[in-house]
Amino acid sequence: MDNFEVEKIFKHWIDSSDKDFETMIHLFESKDYHWSLFIGHIVIEKLIKASIVRTKNDHAPFSHDLSKIGKLF
Repeated sequence: MDNFEVEKIFKHWIDSSDKDFETMIHLFESKDYHWSLFIGHIVIEKLIKASIVRTKNDHAPFSHDLSKIGKLF
């Protein structure tokens, strides 16, 4: 794929996931469990997408469906 920088895009997904993880922990500590769980879903989604980028050398899908994107390996 032209102009596709695997490591740069991989790093974006990982860095973004790390920031969201911190937010998830803060929400959990404040007993805002509903939003903590929601952000936890986003963290997992971003980690799966990072893995897809690295293993497939392609962009991650736009889907938020964890079971759908998890099957792309």
